[in-house]
Amino acid sequence: MVLHRVHNQILRSHHLFEPLNDEQMDELMNSSQLLSIDKGEPLFRQDEPAHSFYFVIAGAVKIYRLTPDGQEKVFEVIGNRQTFAEAMMLMDTPKYVASAEALCPTQLYRIANSTYMRLLQSNSRLTFALLGKLCVRLHQRLNEIETLSLKNATHRVVRYLTTQLASLPAGGNSFELPMAKQLIAGHLSIQPETFSRIMRRLIDEEIITQEGRQVSIIDRLRLEQFE
Repeated sequence: MVLHRVHNQILRSHHLFEPLNDEQMDELMNSSQLLSIDKGEPLFRQDEPAHSFYFVIAGAVKIYRLTPDGQEKVFEVIGNRQTFAEAMMLMDTPKYVASAEALCPTQLYRIANSTYMRLLQSNSRLTFALLGKLCVRLHQRLNEIETLSLKNATHRVVRYLTTQLASLPAGGNSFELPMAKQLIAGHLSIQPETFSRIMRRLIDEEIITQEGRQVSIIDRLRLEQFE
C-alpha cells in the first residue's frame, strides 16, 4: 500500500512508528489497510481472534464490554493519532478482551500484528516504544480502578474531571469532554442523570463552567475538595 504523504507524517509522529526506517515502514504498510467506517460500525468484538491493532487518523472509537445484564461499560475513547489493541499481539493466544465501535465517521489504519512483531525482533527501539505505551495504559487502568473503588458518585465525577485536567499542559484549565455524558456515566458506573446533577452542582457552586462538552475549571482546589 502506498502511504499518503500526510499519513506518513502522522504515523511518524507516533512513538510506535517513529523508530522504523523507510524500508520497515513500507513493509508494515504493505500488510496494513486504510479503513473509513461510519458511526456505529464495529471493528471487532470481544473474544474474536486478534490479528491486528489500529491507529486512528481522524474520528473516535469507543472500547467497551457488555456486563452480564447487558449494560455497556466504556473503558476508553480513542481519538486522533492514537493506537489501540496493540497489547493483544503479546498474548499467547491473542483475542480481543473488549469490543471496539466507531463513535462517528472515522478513518484509521488496521495494522497486522504479525508484521509488527517481526519488526520488533529486529529493532530494540521499537520494542521499548511498545513497552512504554503499555506502561502508560497500565497506569491509566490502575487510576480507573482506584476511581471506581470510590462508592460516592460525586467523588468519581470529581476524580474524572481532575484526571482530565492533569493531562493538560501546565497552567491549562479548560478541556473538552472526550465523549457524551451517557458514555462518561457508563465509564464511571453511574446513571447519566446522576452525572448531570453533579456537574450542575459544580456549576452552581462556581467551581466549573460548561459550554457543550467544553469544561473550564474555575477553582481547582475547591474541585479537589468537593464533597
